[in-house]
Amino acid sequence: MIEFFQHLFSYNDFLPHGHCYLWQTPIVYLHLVSDAVITLSYYSIPLTLVYFVHKRRDMPFHWLFLMFGAFIFACGTTHLMEIWTLWIPVYRLRV
Repeated sequence: MIEFFQHLFSYNDFLPHGHCYLWQTPIVYLHLVSDAVITLSYYSIPLTLVYFVHKRRDMPFHWLFLMFGAFIFACGTTHLMEIWTLWIPVYRLRV
């Protein structure tokens, strides 16, 4: 089991994604900033849904809103992983 996680988190097999951009600083920062803005946008949607469900206790199927928020949170996390893989190529964790 330990070997599985060591292989999952190893990054010796791949190059960082910044290598594809030839480490040109403007391009790397463009992807960094755009993925950060997208991540914050995705993370704000579940917060709004949780706030909405918290304020409206009488809403039927409130769990559906929360599950949708969890899905959107996961989508934002993939963009956070895009930032991470600019420098550290842990591609096995990315979608």
